[in-house]
Amino acid sequence: MQKAKDLEDWVAEARKKRGAALDLPTVMQACPEFASWARNVGGYLRDWGDLHRVAGQLRPMIGVSEHAWNLAQDLLGPQIATAALVLAFDKHANGEVASPGGYLRGMVEKAGAGELHLERSFYGRLSGRAA
Repeated sequence: MQKAKDLEDWVAEARKKRGAALDLPTVMQACPEFASWARNVGGYLRDWGDLHRVAGQLRPMIGVSEHAWNLAQDLLGPQIATAALVLAFDKHANGEVASPGGYLRGMVEKAGAGELHLERSFYGRLSGRAA
């Protein structure tokens, strides 16, 4: 039971910190392939709720199971799960990830171990584009 408590603590902390560390423009700019698909499906995305809805619509396109998506949302919260799916989608579209569902599950496992740093992934993608 200790592991579940540790995960709950991490989730509570992550929602406070990491939710604020990632803003919508940064996520969309760092993942242009996802952003393009998202705008085609959902039009103008005003907030995280819009992004979450569109991510759920695009999820099957890259083979992420509903179970993996629901697990990510339950354990990470909707905003962090959405950011994680956006990252998996974009990496898959660029040939960096063969199994987006496995990648998403890996991020959930990292989160449980306190080792998920999504903001680093997004800012790293941005700095890579600037180079």
